Parts: sequence; structure tokens; C-alpha cells
Amino acid sequence: MSTEDSVYAVILAGGSGTRFWPLSRELSPKQMLTVFGHESLIAQAIRRVDDFVGPGDVVVVTNERLFDELRNHLSSQADPRMRQARYLVEPLPRNTAPAIAYAAATLALDDPEAVMIVLPSDHLLERDGVWNSCVASAIAAARDGYLVTIGITSTRPEVGYGYIQAGEAMPEYARGGAVPHVATRFVEKPDLAIAESLLAAGGYLWNAGIFVMSASRVLEELDAHVDTAPIADTARWLAAEQAAGRCDGDEARRRFGEITSISVDHAIMERSDRVAVIPSALNWSDVGSLLALGDVLPADDAGVVRVGRGVDLDTRDTIVYSTDRLVATLGLNDMLVIDTADATLVASKDRAQDVRLVVEALALAGAEEVVQPKVSLRPWGSWTSLLKGPGFQIKLLEIHSGAKPSLQRHHHRSEHWIVVAGTALVTRGDERFEVHVNESAYIPVGAEHRIENCGKVPLKVIEVQLGEYLGEDDIVRLEDDWDRKD
Repeated sequence: MSTEDSVYAVILAGGSGTRFWPLSRELSPKQMLTVFGHESLIAQAIRRVDDFVGPGDVVVVTNERLFDELRNHLSSQADPRMRQARYLVEPLPRNTAPAIAYAAATLALDDPEAVMIVLPSDHLLERDGVWNSCVASAIAAARDGYLVTIGITSTRPEVGYGYIQAGEAMPEYARGGAVPHVATRFVEKPDLAIAESLLAAGGYLWNAGIFVMSASRVLEELDAHVDTAPIADTARWLAAEQAAGRCDGDEARRRFGEITSISVDHAIMERSDRVAVIPSALNWSDVGSLLALGDVLPADDAGVVRVGRGVDLDTRDTIVYSTDRLVATLGLNDMLVIDTADATLVASKDRAQDVRLVVEALALAGAEEVVQPKVSLRPWGSWTSLLKGPGFQIKLLEIHSGAKPSLQRHHHRSEHWIVVAGTALVTRGDERFEVHVNESAYIPVGAEHRIENCGKVPLKVIEVQLGEYLGEDDIVRLEDDWDRKD
């Protein structure tokens, strides 16, 4: 299937994924994990729209805190299409309606006929003929002014999802086996009794949070209501400012801070009289908690889902996940055991949705393990944090042959590089010199510097950072091979 004119993908990627800790971190949330396959969830989301949008027509909406890490993550992928994504950075997180409005205003400014395929970045969805038919049908209806959502056939009384009631069919927009229906009712996440009644009544679909709609139509719907019109106005202002190459960050934050924090369902879908839903039997999961590991990984005869080395004695219906250390269990029932290089979670399965409470408590205690992952991918390779303490951090840098990080400087830290494999070409101010195995280079605070793998084998460097502040945001990029200049 070929791409269509004026069709764009909008990937919502500002979520923190706190229910997936310790696998996810603030700077490496659920959408960047490769737990569910060989690619991260956001890479899967981008690939999911390949048949409908060109490589440069993918817009990733995220926040200021996550932007740099997310861009590094996608730039590190082997597929060049991942590096062609366009980024929109929200001044403040204000839920899905302002995020989608921001994308709509930006796209409508360039292309008044723009149709958006809006996708969460952290869901699992099998890309097949059913998916392609649903999207093609949705695009056809969206071109006629409908706001289209894709509903998943409900198979159980699920309290974790919202529901959409499908009414009269709209066969004129059918593509393949996908037929839109008028959406007649939205139901918030129900209790068990209501969920059971909806399943028994039939015609109710799970709300997957996937939308196809005209960018201009989104703005018109927001304009129609007093409480949401400021969202459209602010989105248009920000899009125009950025198109003109000017944008006052403080003013953008002030304006975003004044608009309503509201979901797209509440702001648009539940109010409009032009909403359609496409019933589908897609293989879909919102990966809402660590229990999702049990949905996609095989279990043994005792119901134990295991990743990693170890044994499970007299243990039943338990998820054990460890990629580094050996983990053994004895006599556990209905438990979660999630072990990473620097943090471990042990919880009852029925408290999976409450993992965010653990994250909140750890954040109040100032635990770094909430924020920073142990390993972080970069376009040029990766870094691994080996040891960290007050005023210092030790990392292992692994740099691909011929690759180099940006030319940069730091305001708060010095660095000492020790080469343990390969050969490095170091730039330090006006100097350029090679550093070989068992040799080192010192980078003072504020000095312009760069390290490059000038050999044919991977370059491995031990980096010792010293300073009053060691955050990843203390980087001023001056030149960069991956267009990440500040």
C-alpha cells in the first residue's frame, strides 16, 4: 500500500510510564523499552504507519524533559526512517487534547488538507491487513470531516479501558473488512458490574486511543466551546511562533499553563456530532502495567513467566524478569519480581497498578533510580553508568567505528577519559590528538571537546565525571552529526 498525500502520523510520546518501573525510568519511559520485541514500542509505533505516511511525515509530540533522550533513542536506530521524525516539544504537559491541538495547528499551517493518524507511543498492536484496512477506512471518513477512532472488540469485562458504543454503519467508507459506524456513546473506565453489562449488551468497543482526523477539524471542534477554544488559540500561536523562527519559552509555558488540562475524549470526541468508530479485532494491548509481560511471554505449567537465569521452586502464577542477575524464587504465588541492574521490585500482582506509588515514594526520597536508566542508547553508540556518588560518576562509553558524539562543553563538570579498547581521536579546544589503550585525556570544565572512534573496532572508554552537577542536560552542543545542536 502506498503512502497518501496530506496524511501525517502524530505519535504521542510524553508519558512517563511509572507503572513499568523499574524497567522504565523518567528518562527512559515505557515507550523506549525493547521488552516487547526487538524494537522499542515507539519504534514499533512509527513503523506501524509506514504504509500511509512518508518518512518525513511523522511528528513526535513529547515534553521538554524527555525530548533529548527520545531524540537520541530514535537516532540510534538502524532504520534511517526513525531519524527523520519531526519533534514538537510541549512547553508543559496538559494531557492529550492540547498535545493533539499543537500538532494539528502545526500541520494545518503547512498543509490545510492535513489528516492526522494519532497514535500512542507505548501500545502493542499487530500490524496486519486488519490494521491497514482500519486506517484506510478511517482516512476516507476523516477527509469528509469525521473524527474517527478505532475500537477494539471487547472480549472480557475490562475495568481498565474506556468503552465506545457503535451505532449505525457507514458503508460508504468501508475499506476491506473495516466499516465505520456512528459513535453513539462514550463510557469512562467502568466498575466491574458496568463492564459486565456492557459486554452482555454488545456493540461496545474498547477505546484504544487511536484517532484519524483532519487537523483543521480538530481546531474547529475546540473553537466551538468556551472552555476549549483557548487550547486551539494557544496551539495556533505556538505553531505560528515556531514557523517564524521565534518562540519565547517563558511565554509559551505561561500560555500553556493557563489552558485546561483535558483529554481529547473529553474535549472533542464526547462533544462532537461527527464521530465515527471502526470496530476491529486487532491484536492490541495498552501495556498498562507490568502484568502485560504475562500477556506476551509464554508461561510454564505452573503459570510462571520467566525471563533470565534462575529457578522457581513451588512458585505459581508469577512473573520473574531479570536480564542481568540470577534470580531464584521459592513458594511465591501471584507475584511480580522485576530485577534490573540497579533496582528490584517485588509486588503482589493485584497491586500492579499501584507501582506508581512506589515511584512517587522513591522520588520524594530523591532516588536517582527513578530518573536515570543504567544504560542509554545514543546515535554514536551507548553509555553505561558504572558507579555514582556525591560529586562523581563513572561511565563506560561504547562508540561505533567512525562515529563521534557532538562537539560540546559542560558548565558544571570536568571529564577524564581512559581508553580501554580501540583508538580515540580527541578534540580539546584547539588541540586534536590520538589516545590509545591505557592512555587518557583530561577535559576541564567549560572546555570544548569531542571524542571520535578513528579505528575499525568499537571504542570503549571509561569516563570519570567530577562536578557539582552531573545531569545529562548539562550539555551545550556546538556541532553534531545527528542534527542535535542546541
